[in-house]
Amino acid sequence: MAGLPLKKPKYEFTYGDYYKWDDDKRWELIDGIAYDMTPAPLRVHQEIFVKLLSEFANYLKGKECKVYGAPFDVRLPEGDEADDDVPTVVQPDILVVCDKSKLDRRGMRGAPDLIVEILSEHTSKKDMTVKLDLYERHRVKEYWIVNPDGKNIMVFKFDNKSKKYKRPETYFAGDVLKAGIFKDLKIKLDDVFKED
Repeated sequence: MAGLPLKKPKYEFTYGDYYKWDDDKRWELIDGIAYDMTPAPLRVHQEIFVKLLSEFANYLKGKECKVYGAPFDVRLPEGDEADDDVPTVVQPDILVVCDKSKLDRRGMRGAPDLIVEILSEHTSKKDMTVKLDLYERHRVKEYWIVNPDGKNIMVFKFDNKSKKYKRPETYFAGDVLKAGIFKDLKIKLDDVFKED
């Protein structure tokens, strides 16, 4: 086939590449672009993470849905491509999945029902722009962006009619957050943002 141009790959990296990386860093791939997840989050991030993860774990005990915390690989295919060709794998801080058929030994394939990202200095821009667009495109039903400095949580709920997120509901310290996908889950934000 001399003289034919080489076919340029559609994505710079895929899950097949990601899965073989053996360095000590944590990575995410979004549309084939690699994002370094280091350095480790600050202590306040971890405290909020543990409190929210505990709230979900306690609420979901004995229910169909499951909660997972980072690091946990979420592969988001663009279609029916093989796993090695999936261009996006993210590690949300917290995720809830209700369709157990999406779970496998490596994590999950497909969109979770709910994702929580806790802003940090290193990831805030990506969480509020790139990931917001990504999760909307993949129809994540609910996306929470937690701002430790502002002590608030923005909740984006997916609208099936428009195929977009509605305007976010913002909850502050002192408020009680009511999850959209779970009508009886209520979280006191004073408890979440209280510094121990």
